[in-house]
Amino acid sequence: MNDIAAQPEPSPDAAGEFRSLRGRTVVLGMIGFGVLMVLAMWLYWEMYTRPFRPLQTAINAEFPGSSPRVVGGRHKSHREGSAPLLRIVVRVEFDPNTADEPVLQQYVDRLHALAREHLDLSQYEMLEIHLYQRVPEDETRRRKFEIPLEG
Repeated sequence: MNDIAAQPEPSPDAAGEFRSLRGRTVVLGMIGFGVLMVLAMWLYWEMYTRPFRPLQTAINAEFPGSSPRVVGGRHKSHREGSAPLLRIVVRVEFDPNTADEPVLQQYVDRLHALAREHLDLSQYEMLEIHLYQRVPEDETRRRKFEIPLEG
């Protein structure tokens, strides 16, 4: 019994030619595509976060372990009339919903001051500061502050 003889013949494509790819070509193509996608993602993230890195670094130096994230732009930019905003997201060790208001306001004011020091706020109409506390085995506690900016 010859197994090779039992296998069907490959059928021709529309042009009447037989096409096949070698395994090595497919694997190299997949690796190349993966490398291309990683580079594209890195480039996008680099361009997206670069303007805000000095502020993120300053916030992290002022509030160690806060894992700051800063982004700017328009909320739902596909809609007309959306105001350009700067969003700062910071992790805190206290519950932002039950903390003393003067202490909380001082925290928010310091974040606002750091933003003024490290960014040109004239291109934004609103500053959003999000404070969150992660609690193990429970819901994340969040509080948002909106500060209108003069353009």
